[in-house]
Amino acid sequence: MGLAVIQTAFPGDVILTGGLVRSYRKSWPEMPLAVVVRPDCEPLVRMMDPELTVITYDKRGADRGPAGLRKLAKELAEGPWEAALLPHRSVRSALLARAARLNPRIGFNVGIQQLTYTKVVPYRRGIHEVERDFDLLTALAQEWAHKTNVHTPVTVPSLHPPLFGIPEDSYLEAGAVFAGTIFGGLGSKDKLPPFAALAPGSVWPTKRWPAVHWVALARWLAEAGMAVIWLGGEQDRELCEQIAAAAGVGAVAAGELSWYGTAAVLKRAHILIANDSAPVHLAGAVGCPSVALFGPTVPAFGFGPLGRGSRSIGIPLGCRPCRLHGSRKCPEGHFRCMRDLRPATVLRAVVDAIRETSELSDGNRTSVHPVFPDGHQIIVGKGGRQ
Repeated sequence: MGLAVIQTAFPGDVILTGGLVRSYRKSWPEMPLAVVVRPDCEPLVRMMDPELTVITYDKRGADRGPAGLRKLAKELAEGPWEAALLPHRSVRSALLARAARLNPRIGFNVGIQQLTYTKVVPYRRGIHEVERDFDLLTALAQEWAHKTNVHTPVTVPSLHPPLFGIPEDSYLEAGAVFAGTIFGGLGSKDKLPPFAALAPGSVWPTKRWPAVHWVALARWLAEAGMAVIWLGGEQDRELCEQIAAAAGVGAVAAGELSWYGTAAVLKRAHILIANDSAPVHLAGAVGCPSVALFGPTVPAFGFGPLGRGSRSIGIPLGCRPCRLHGSRKCPEGHFRCMRDLRPATVLRAVVDAIRETSELSDGNRTSVHPVFPDGHQIIVGKGGRQ
């Protein structure tokens, strides 16, 4: 017996599959395990478990169309994997598992693709995606127990990560990017100034907090004594450069770091502030507290930040939520969900998150004062996180 997890959605969805992978490994440590993902998500899976098999499916590139699906199905069919779990609600993923003749095929009771599954699991709303994915694993354990008459207790995934291991050379990558700057110590794990990671990008425009708000927040953090690193992918580089230039604050790493390097930066950051996007989930997976900004989406969908100290922020509006993933334009035309989310509100959450975690390397603390009207202080260590 063995398992293939087919998750070819966005990077954030792949990261959250880490709970399922960790639970499977603890419950069946000797069983073969493969995870099928898009090529850009391969590093994320390798940080979950370097021993598992990663199969890449370039569904919009080299593997596009029926021929690509058949090729990958053949690879799966010839491997040591018997079962398939399908957390991604996708017709293409379902057809792949069926073409590979994996059995059982277990997915949620959502969409027409459920007709191809051998076992359907209720899609529970109002819980976190990590918990929902665990429902699939529980169903698999029941199927295998029925088949073998051997009941295996399934390890419940932790909602308090870290879930990822970071290769040592990831820190070297980050250090090389920041060579000659105050962040150069990332490569040698030297002490760093206290710093916040800010990720203003998103695939969906309506998920992006306005640039003017990022500028205000970055300036407040700088006046509080915190350095800033701007994170994101290549597609976020221009946005990050424009905001950093307007704020006069921070080092731009968008487009410069791999997922490994980004994980290394987040591991040592005091906090991440980001839109509802993949960096929030990566921060949780490496144990970095985060403040996630929600506009068209809501944490109740199951994709809020995990980990001690992490927080979700949004403002109450009758039109929220308007989309499951966000959209190109605000359906109401006013974009109030993000525009009216004020920097002062976000700063309050940042202050509270840092106070709650206070994971300091040397135990020394110093109070620094952001420009904030009601006297909040950010308490950070002189040496930064390790």
